[in-house]
Amino acid sequence: MRASAVAGLILANMNDSLLSRLTATRSMAAVPYGARYRLIDFPLSNLANAGVSTIGIVTKENYRSLMDHIGSGVSWDLDRKNGGIYLLPPYVTSDVKRYTGTVDALHGALDYLERCKADHIVLCHGDTVANIDIAAMVDAHLATGAEVTVAYHHGVPPFENHDTVLPRFAQDGRIVGLTANPTGREETDFCIGIMVMARSLLMQIVRDAFAEGQNNFTVDVLAHKTESLKIYGYEHIGFVAVMDGTNAYYKASMDLLDPHVRRQLFNKRRPIFTKTRDDMPTRYGTKSSVKNCLIADGCVINGTVKNSIVFRGVTVEKDAVVENCILMQETMIGRGATLQYVISDKNAVIGEGMSLSGTPDKRFFVEKNQTL
Repeated sequence: MRASAVAGLILANMNDSLLSRLTATRSMAAVPYGARYRLIDFPLSNLANAGVSTIGIVTKENYRSLMDHIGSGVSWDLDRKNGGIYLLPPYVTSDVKRYTGTVDALHGALDYLERCKADHIVLCHGDTVANIDIAAMVDAHLATGAEVTVAYHHGVPPFENHDTVLPRFAQDGRIVGLTANPTGREETDFCIGIMVMARSLLMQIVRDAFAEGQNNFTVDVLAHKTESLKIYGYEHIGFVAVMDGTNAYYKASMDLLDPHVRRQLFNKRRPIFTKTRDDMPTRYGTKSSVKNCLIADGCVINGTVKNSIVFRGVTVEKDAVVENCILMQETMIGRGATLQYVISDKNAVIGEGMSLSGTPDKRFFVEKNQTL
């Protein structure tokens, strides 16, 4: 693929309501994941690894955290004189409003699409975690002569996600049907929110859909154009997680404790980049005990931590026990505290001797900056 002929477009606020506890003060794409990453790191890195150097990020609210994380784009080699990262909030032009669906969001990005001049656009949702070879996907798009190519995966579909569609294929590989709103939990092929199409075609479809008052680009628009458009699929076989609720987020996080999943997601040939933070290595006390955990730098561990994801700067004091938890940045666990199945947001403080317990199906959630 010729990288200069391709631009990226990432939808940062898709399905925020599905992770409402974590998106109260941030966009979906800014949700922390995997001890040191944000969800936005995956689509950004996928595009950067393919050589795409012009990327627009469509957002509508709570995007300060996202801006702080992305900065100038230097972590993804996107701090450039030509191209780079473009943040596309609502009201960027006089005729753009705060959007309510993906059609509105894409219509608000038309100015970016008109200016970027690329031949093709790779459209990504900010709620999908995957390490996908975008260059190979674009090459497949060109080789098949497709007008639209959508990435799909075989597994249990995220049935709470409003953009989930199940493809139905003809013998030649063309998609002849896209079924919306799946209800079953059995494994099947499902689209993962990444697609490639010509920039001119995308702009035409978006303008028509917006004029007709349509809301969801995948369900209301593409699903009804399988006969009129040549839509093909591109299968991604590696790890995929689509955030369709707190259960999906927790499972996707705990999946990282499996070395096989980590090897698929953090591929050395296509690294996942993130904002760097220089800090000291994590310090472990003489009586600390750590088993099967993912722990970032800058932590102080003096207690027991098992089967948990621990972000940067977390402190676990002596005699504290943390099991099956996700502790986000700068969380403080007091001496003698006991935590089971807990998700704590940034800067939470759990006092001495506190006992917090959730279940495998319903975690106990500690709000950002909350003290217990």
